[in-house]
Amino acid sequence: MSDSISTGKHMICDLANIRNADKLESMAEMCALFDMICQKYNFTVLGKLEHVFDPQGLSLIYMLSESHISVHTFPEKRYLAMDIYTCRNYDDDSVYMGIYRELVEWFDCDEGIPTIVSRGVRPTIERVGSWSND
Repeated sequence: MSDSISTGKHMICDLANIRNADKLESMAEMCALFDMICQKYNFTVLGKLEHVFDPQGLSLIYMLSESHISVHTFPEKRYLAMDIYTCRNYDDDSVYMGIYRELVEWFDCDEGIPTIVSRGVRPTIERVGSWSND
């Protein structure tokens, strides 16, 4: 059995009933939000990829030296899906929960519970033999 090796945490957010729905269609607003998060939490931006869909919605991905932030918006549903993965090993989930609270405030939406997943190698059992039926 191997030891666990942490590679950080991954926060998955589903924000619904967004009242600041105009922000779901504004790439400038979304970039401003990502820039604020990166500056506040000292994330290093390596690259950005963005796309605005017709007739509505957008996708934005920031590649970070720490990993990535991405968002996909659905203005017609007043909903967005966002994830933040960082290889930093924080003592607890407070950094991620702080980011989540900022997102809820930024979009003026209902508060839910984000999914925060510890990433990395977990203890495994050595496989003996082959998976084939041969």
